[in-house]
Amino acid sequence: MKKSKLMVLMLCFVMVFSFAFAGCSDGDKPEEPKQPAGDSNQEGDSNQPADNGEELAEEQVLRVNWAAEPPGMDTQITTAALSIEIIRATMEGLVRPDQNGFIKKGSGLAKDWEISDDGLHYKFYLRDAKWSDGTPITTEDIKFSWLRALDPDTAAEYASMLYHIEGAEAYNKGEGSKEDVAIRTPDEKTIEVDLVRPTAQFLELTSFATLIPAQKAAVEKFGEEYAADADKIVYSGPFVISEWNHDQNLNLEKNPNYWDAENVKLERIEGDMIIDANSAVNLYDTDGLDTIVVPSEFVEKYGDTDEYAIIPNATTWYLQYNFTNKIMSNYHIRAAFAQALDSDSFVKNVLNGVGLVAEGLTPPGMPGKDGKAFDELRTSKSLPYDPEAAKKHLEEGLKELGMTKEELQEEVTFLAGDSSGWVLMTQAFQQMWKENLGLEIFVENVSYAIRLDRYNKKDYTISLSGWGGDYNDPMTFMDLFITNGGNNDAYYSSAEYDACIDTAVNGMGDERIDAMLRAEEILVKDLPAHPVYHPVRDMVTRSYVKGIVRPLCGADNDYKWAYLLKH
Repeated sequence: MKKSKLMVLMLCFVMVFSFAFAGCSDGDKPEEPKQPAGDSNQEGDSNQPADNGEELAEEQVLRVNWAAEPPGMDTQITTAALSIEIIRATMEGLVRPDQNGFIKKGSGLAKDWEISDDGLHYKFYLRDAKWSDGTPITTEDIKFSWLRALDPDTAAEYASMLYHIEGAEAYNKGEGSKEDVAIRTPDEKTIEVDLVRPTAQFLELTSFATLIPAQKAAVEKFGEEYAADADKIVYSGPFVISEWNHDQNLNLEKNPNYWDAENVKLERIEGDMIIDANSAVNLYDTDGLDTIVVPSEFVEKYGDTDEYAIIPNATTWYLQYNFTNKIMSNYHIRAAFAQALDSDSFVKNVLNGVGLVAEGLTPPGMPGKDGKAFDELRTSKSLPYDPEAAKKHLEEGLKELGMTKEELQEEVTFLAGDSSGWVLMTQAFQQMWKENLGLEIFVENVSYAIRLDRYNKKDYTISLSGWGGDYNDPMTFMDLFITNGGNNDAYYSSAEYDACIDTAVNGMGDERIDAMLRAEEILVKDLPAHPVYHPVRDMVTRSYVKGIVRPLCGADNDYKWAYLLKH
C-alpha cells in the first residue's frame, strides 16, 4: 500500500476514535446515550438502497468467512468475539444500537423505557415480539436469562456486567439469593430494575450478549446441550442459524418472526470457516466471498483499490503471562520478554503499518476528563523496547529462579492462534526473542477453542491475547485483571489494583477516571500483561455490498441492515 494512502487512513482512524468515544459522562442522566459505536460501509441510511438508479440484487445472499468455529453460542456464557458477532445477527436485546451506534427507543425488544431522575430505577416496556418458533418473548425470559448469568453454577465470565443491579454481585458470589436481585416482572411486557449506582452505560449493556435473553423453555428443554447446534437454539434476531457443520460452515437465514423483519433485506448469509489466509483471498478474488479481513501480507494487493477500507476497532493485543506458572511469576522474566519485543517494528514490518503501537491497555480515544481522552491522561506507559534492559532482566530473573537459559527454554512456550496470519505474527515475536535474549521459544499454534480451554485450565506460560471493548468506557478494559475476574486469564491479583477498580465502579466523574488511571499505573508496574498494538481491521468488500455496520465495540459486524445491489 502506498504510504500516502496509509497516512490518510490512519488519520481517519484516530479522528473516528476521538469522536466516536465522546459519550455521556457518569454524571449525566443516561436516558438517551449518544455514543457512536460503529461505522457502516456506506453513507446515509443503510436501511435503503441508494436512490441513484441502482437496484437491489434479485438474490440477497451474502458470503462471508467466519474464519473459525464459534466456541459457543450460549448468550449468557460465551465470551468469544466470533460468537458475539453471530449472536448479534441471530438474537435481540432490549436495545440494539442503530447503524451509527446510537441507542434509541424502539430499537430492540423494548419499545419504550423510563429512567428515574436519580438514574437508579429502570422500567422497560416490551413490544409484541416473537421467538423464531412463534411463541411470545416475555419479560420472564429476560429475568430468567439475567439470573441465569448471575447463578454461580453457570460460571458466566461476564456476570459482572450485571453487578450494577442491586443484589446481583452478592448472588453471583454466593453471598445472597436470587430473590434479592432487584429485577421485577409485574407482567409479561414490563420489567423493572433497580441499580446500585447511576450507570451511564446500562442501556448499552442490555445489547451485549450476556444480557441478551435466551428462551427459558429452550434452555430448560436442552439443558447442557443448549446452543450446541442450530436446532438447539430458539432465536429472536434478524436471522436464524439454518445450517451448522462444525469446523466447516455456518449459514444464516432471515427470521420471518423477527419483529423488524420488514427492514431485513438479506435472505441468507453463507459463512465458511477458512483459517488459511491464501484460501480466503483466493475465494474473494474468484467471487466466492463478498467480504474478507485482509491478512497483513496482502495489504499491498488491495490497498489502493476502492473495495479496501480500514475499520477502526477498540481492541488491544498484548503479551499475557500466567502468574500461576513459577517462571512467569517472576517480574524480571516478564520484563525481559516485554522489552525484547520491538512493537514499532512489528507494526511497520509485520502488519504493514496497519495498526497503532500500544502505550497502555486502553486504546486511543476512550472518554477521560477535562476534554481529554483517557489515553492522553495516562502517566505511565508500557515498558519500552530496550534489548539491553531485556538482557539484564533475563539475567536477574534466571538468578532468582536458579535456572539456566536452556532450562527456561525447555519450560516456556508461546501460545497463539493457528491461522496463517497468526503464524506470521508469532514467528516475528520468536525471532525478536532469539536475537535480543538468545532464547529459542517454541510456539504452540492452536485453535481458538483450544486456547480458551488452555486459559481456563491455567495450562500455558506466555501467550498473545487480545481484548476488544464491549462498551464505551475505559472500564471495559480496566477491569480485566481484577482478582478472580472471569476474564483474568493471567490469574494476577493485587489488592491495590482491585481497590482502584472498586472506586471506579462505585465512583462518579473525575474520581472514577483518576482511579482507573492509577489502576493502569499498577498494571505497568506489576506487568500481568504487556500491551503490544491496537489493530485496525483492513477489509475488502464488494462494491455491491452495502449496509454492513462495523461497530468499534462489541460485535465486529452487524448484518441487520446489509443488502446487495444488482451487479
